Amino acid sequence: MTDENNPLRPHSVNTEQKTEFVDGHTFVEIDGNTYEYIADAVQEPYAVQPKRRYAEKTIKGILIGRGDTQQIIPLEQVKKLAELNCSYADMAKFFGVKENTFRDNFRHEVERSREILKHRLMQAMITNAIDKMNPTVQIWLSKNLLGFTDNPVSAENTTVLPWLEGDE
Repeated sequence: MTDENNPLRPHSVNTEQKTEFVDGHTFVEIDGNTYEYIADAVQEPYAVQPKRRYAEKTIKGILIGRGDTQQIIPLEQVKKLAELNCSYADMAKFFGVKENTFRDNFRHEVERSREILKHRLMQAMITNAIDKMNPTVQIWLSKNLLGFTDNPVSAENTTVLPWLEGDE
């Protein structure tokens, strides 16, 4: 039982583990929880499907598409996905519509949400640099916002020397 995938092996030094064999089944108790060990990690399928309750829900959103492909897409979900910087393709796939249709209907909301993300990220970086005194963020912001460089170039050294004619 030295196989790494074997659930019967101890998970860590501090883990308490007890093993019992009952009627051909192996039961493992780990930290107070009892688990049944199945050799191939495959259980028999349920004989009876669980009882399901069905309900109706009203969705408020923007109606896009034509005919059978019409979809109602909630605007709040679009904004949340855009604030996570999801691509148009990812968001369109999430809602089950074509990318061009999605882009045409939600461009304004997506671009605004992405700007909000940029502002929140910049605010977090400035807070991290100033309040938490993170030197890495301070250096990065000074180079990008203030124009500082590692190799400063003096303006005096870049001027061309005057050429004097006739003086020998």
